[in-house]
Amino acid sequence: MRRHRFWRAHILAALVGMTFLSFAPPAPASPAEPAGSGFALQFFGNGVNDIDRVKVRIDPQVPADIGGDFTIEFWMKTTATGGSCSPGASGDGWITGRTIIDRDIYFAGDYGDYGISLAAGRICFGVAQGSAGRTIYGGTNVANGEWRHIAVTRSASSGQMRIFVDGQLDAQGVGPAGDISYRDGRSTAYPNSDPYLVFGAEKHDAGPAYPSYSGLLDDIRISNVVRYTSAFPRPTAPHAADGQTVALYRFDEGSGTTIIDSAPGGGSPGVRRFGGSPAGPAYVTDTPFGGSSPPPSPPPPLPPNLEPRAYLPLVVR
Repeated sequence: MRRHRFWRAHILAALVGMTFLSFAPPAPASPAEPAGSGFALQFFGNGVNDIDRVKVRIDPQVPADIGGDFTIEFWMKTTATGGSCSPGASGDGWITGRTIIDRDIYFAGDYGDYGISLAAGRICFGVAQGSAGRTIYGGTNVANGEWRHIAVTRSASSGQMRIFVDGQLDAQGVGPAGDISYRDGRSTAYPNSDPYLVFGAEKHDAGPAYPSYSGLLDDIRISNVVRYTSAFPRPTAPHAADGQTVALYRFDEGSGTTIIDSAPGGGSPGVRRFGGSPAGPAYVTDTPFGGSSPPPSPPPPLPPNLEPRAYLPLVVR
């Protein structure tokens, strides 16, 4: 957040025949926030070599490793085509879409997994637990070059799954109930991909049959509750970091590789894995909320009788 700085001018009456103009120091700065403001991340679909993605390590345990009730919501903007979705009684029907959020695992030995992708311009969302699973497929074309708000929800007790687009229910179904988190200390032959939550790419780089996302993402919020069960107003501001928020990624850093978790406690930071041709993910100022913040305005001019002037001391004898 950019902050305005200004000086307050004070005219002090001379007590011993001396008149001068003094300036008060600036007020203390408010608590530090990311240096950037008003950014989103642009991904280019480079699903190779562990690049063009954001990676959040979820083992050892971090708050972003959700497995019970949850809501994942974010803003996206794309015109990407391609990808396919296989809705029905499999939790892996999303993996051949353009991967937006990937918490897949290789092989068995975990509690479960899930993922969100873009297939033929529509949202595909799947949940798997052992041999049980469900994939649901939206009906709204979100790949129209406009910012769209996406939310997916999952209930641990009932298995109910929903997709919302711009606040409107787009698809729903019933998947497996129970815990689908990443099991702590899980043994894996793929330590560079398995124990991660990944944004913007197919996490395992398994090949062109599993394409990665191409487009913009912003303001990803992960909550440990089902926030929406019916239609809701399309958000008009960034997601709040409330008590049910377990991870929140604003992507407002503007540079560097660290991705800040803006949720209370900030316990699930990520890493921007930059590369490819074009190289991504890249910071851009195209956001759902009108682009980057305007530059700070200059302080208002002082009234004519208070403009700074130099005074020589007048000594009265």
